[in-house]
Amino acid sequence: MRFSFAILAAITEVVLHVNVLTLGDFAQIVGVAIGIVFYMLSVMVVKLLLKYDDAALKGKNRQITLGGGTYIFVWIMVTVLLNTLTLA
Repeated sequence: MRFSFAILAAITEVVLHVNVLTLGDFAQIVGVAIGIVFYMLSVMVVKLLLKYDDAALKGKNRQITLGGGTYIFVWIMVTVLLNTLTLA
């Protein structure tokens, strides 16, 4: 699920034209903010829609940390790939 949310965050950034050419130095802040928003959405999906609790995930606050590395890696790689393809 975090993998899918990372891809959605990257696609959102490209669709909204979040890059240095359109937003200048502000693009990094907006891009990271979009990434954080999608990560928080994934936490809320796990917690509220799927109703996983600490016991089901075998640890306290695991709904926040589980899959975080995958999210960050996929989000950055897909963002770079899509920006390379669209700005080339």
